[in-house]
Amino acid sequence: MTANAILQAACEQFAVKGFEGASLAGIAQAVGIRKQSIATYYPRKEDLFMAAFHEMARHYYDFLEQLYHQISDNPVEMKLREIVYRNYYYKLEQPVLTAFYKMAVQFPPPFFKELLEEQIALMEQRSAKLYRAIFEQGMSTGVIRQQQADSLLPAFYCLLDGIAMQMFFYGQEEFERRLADIWEIFWAGIKQS
Repeated sequence: MTANAILQAACEQFAVKGFEGASLAGIAQAVGIRKQSIATYYPRKEDLFMAAFHEMARHYYDFLEQLYHQISDNPVEMKLREIVYRNYYYKLEQPVLTAFYKMAVQFPPPFFKELLEEQIALMEQRSAKLYRAIFEQGMSTGVIRQQQADSLLPAFYCLLDGIAMQMFFYGQEEFERRLADIWEIFWAGIKQS
């Protein structure tokens, strides 16, 4: 229980203050424990940061796998659209994890720069399996134009990443109008004519 509380508080601190600005004392205070107690679970601040990053990634993987099972019987266009929209809603519903990820990726602590590339590659490997299967299903059924699935993946990641950035600039109602247009243009670009 305490380890989970420490991770939650760490995610919040790292999300708002970054690695350098977050303090073990602040994290301990948020949990209601002494600073030294954190070392029982995480000997160094770097260990805590890595554990928080892995927890954030695990939470997102769980969301993605659950989503994939929920949409497994949907037509290809609806599967991809649901992934786009539910990713957006996930980010709205998980503001701390979203902000932590954004901070970690945009302003990685020095010790984390090389590890970040490895972590992003691992995250993409897991999600790419799901997305590639949908693209291949779409091409095999004639819904998506024939092309390399591995060429569609970076475009889809850019779409998801762009949405994640754009959503910070607009209110929800305005952004949802934009999101409808974004989706229509993306789908028009990959579907079979």
